[in-house]
Amino acid sequence: MRREPVKLHALLHSADLVEKRVGTLLSSLGIRPRQARVLNVLHRLGAASQIDLADAMDVTAGSMSTMTDRLENLDLIVRHKNPKDRRGDLVGLTPKGTAMLDEVRSVWRDVEDMIATAIGQEKADQLHALTHELKTALGGSVPGKGRPRKDLAELLEDLRPHAVEGEPR
Repeated sequence: MRREPVKLHALLHSADLVEKRVGTLLSSLGIRPRQARVLNVLHRLGAASQIDLADAMDVTAGSMSTMTDRLENLDLIVRHKNPKDRRGDLVGLTPKGTAMLDEVRSVWRDVEDMIATAIGQEKADQLHALTHELKTALGGSVPGKGRPRKDLAELLEDLRPHAVEGEPR
């Protein structure tokens, strides 16, 4: 009895190869692919709690904590205690983090160009559309879509307790 090959393997293998290429290119910047995604998500969300970041990226709180520690050590993000919840932190991009995100996006464009060279622009465009459709169908979403974006200073100001009701912010 001959069994048909599992079609998912090609998708998984391709995703691994693309992530490896992205990782190789990002290594020259000193960050990893998921750390690059954190920078991108923070740019989309504005300032956010680590819990919001973990939810947006579908990773554990512990994994997000490790990534934010590394990004903070690289001065790509800044962390402040949430004035409304002293147990939680709010994180936002530093100017260096914003500049790094520009470099990350350049790497991502290079990999998109590599894909287009490998399979042709039309198929690359189809692949993008199909992977976006699949992500959405599986419950993935665009972080921050429909949410007003605030940088860390604005968010901290909004959360700052006021001694006198009606005091200007």
